[in-house]
Amino acid sequence: MAKILVDINVLLDDFLNRDVVCKELIDKLVESQSELFITASMAATLDYFLNKYEADKSEFKRKFFGRFKIITTSGFDALKALDFEDGEDALISLSFQRAVGEGIIITNDKGFPSNSVKVLTPKEALKQQDIFNNENNKTIPILDLKKQYYYLIEDIDNAVLKNIADAKYILGSQVKELEDKIAGYIGVKHCIGMSSGTEALVLSLRALAIKLKGQEYFDKTDGIITTPFTFTATGDAVLRAGATPVFVDIDPITYNIDPAEIRECLKSEIQNPKSKIRGIIPVHLYGKPCNMDEIMDIAKEYNLFVLEDVAQAFGGTWRDKKLGSIGTAGTFSFFPSKNLGGFGDGGMVSTNDDELAELMRMLLKHGGKDKYNVDHIGYNARLDTLQAAILLAKFKFIDEFNAKRRSIAEVYNKELSGIGGLVLPGNNSTPQLSNSLTQYFTNVHVYHQYTIRVLNGKRDSLQKHLKEKGIDTMVYYPVPLHKMEVFDGRCRVNGGLKESEKAVKEVLSLPMEPLVGQETIMKVVETIKSHQ
Repeated sequence: MAKILVDINVLLDDFLNRDVVCKELIDKLVESQSELFITASMAATLDYFLNKYEADKSEFKRKFFGRFKIITTSGFDALKALDFEDGEDALISLSFQRAVGEGIIITNDKGFPSNSVKVLTPKEALKQQDIFNNENNKTIPILDLKKQYYYLIEDIDNAVLKNIADAKYILGSQVKELEDKIAGYIGVKHCIGMSSGTEALVLSLRALAIKLKGQEYFDKTDGIITTPFTFTATGDAVLRAGATPVFVDIDPITYNIDPAEIRECLKSEIQNPKSKIRGIIPVHLYGKPCNMDEIMDIAKEYNLFVLEDVAQAFGGTWRDKKLGSIGTAGTFSFFPSKNLGGFGDGGMVSTNDDELAELMRMLLKHGGKDKYNVDHIGYNARLDTLQAAILLAKFKFIDEFNAKRRSIAEVYNKELSGIGGLVLPGNNSTPQLSNSLTQYFTNVHVYHQYTIRVLNGKRDSLQKHLKEKGIDTMVYYPVPLHKMEVFDGRCRVNGGLKESEKAVKEVLSLPMEPLVGQETIMKVVETIKSHQ
């Protein structure tokens, strides 16, 4: 969508009812999906004129600042602006250009410095319908992180600048604040920030080895059951912790690990004197919860740990319990594309186990409580304070964004239902009977991805068709873990894994940007329907 900065004179002409053209323009802009901005440097001038005309500043804020986002003005911008004849306007233009790149400035000032940014008068802007056309994107991305930044720009900029000024870059107060807030949100005693979701898995497994076996790493004879239909990190973490990944097949409907296959695997492994299964890593793939009732029952029966991989499912629930609060521990990724994502790598572990929490806090800081006298083979795996600050700013919006994802999924579910050759991922929250058959509970899918299955060998042709129409899609994942070279000779496979091998040839993830409008989603839908 168009990125537009509206100058002070146009905003005031509209608000003070001084110009019908400006009023018409603002009304149309607000109704469009264009991204609208002012700069922080404009605030003092706006305040001066609002006071001069005795205008209602609260009403002005209500009208404009729910829709217009405020770009932070930097000292660097200010220094550059001094090189211009009109430094005030130059500062606006320079700040806007830095923040958005290509954009449009609408102003009544014919001498406004453009700095390579397109400048239009209100009359000129009204004639350019592409400004208001919600379909003017050349492409529809699967995710739009810039759009998300602009939506949260005031909160994000404040968090970043405050952290930089505090100069507490390693384990600053924001790290503990984030840990405490997420622990309260999930409903666990401990959350431990990590440098990535991958390290969260590795350190969790290392801590489990120390607790359960009294040694730094698992042995190769120690098997850990998980799914082959996931990102590499899940299986790789098992190898890095010294154990052997044991892959079992997925449920073809949910794409998650199949509890029935776990049971079959355990029956088979009991017959192997050279193997001992230690635990299960269920992956809540695409944001959909695994069947944690059955998995926890199996774990209890066989005395296994359960390490939930919640990298794609922050905020999701199983039986009204937040994912990451059900197993022995849970691991999260804050990779930028995740539902709660930072501006770089980051991760977290959740647990109610005091001993595991203490061990992980030691491991992430080189292996000891005292870094100059360590107890274990450790890592430098701390969550950066800057990432924690950004995540705190974004955390306030996680439920809103997850709700938006579910709303988009509802549109997809409704509009794509009944199309031959497509299998949809299902409803966003499905009431199911509990084991007692006497009460209902809710499992919440948070749609990290909206993933369809395209049958009859037509997945690749549909993906090509969408790409030609400017619609991005992704295949998560094209190769199952047991087929990767890194796991050759380092894993065990239970059964033929036929459902996993079938899924990698059929799955296709559609655009799932929580801030996108329904009109854009309908373009995706109509393009899918037009595929022959």
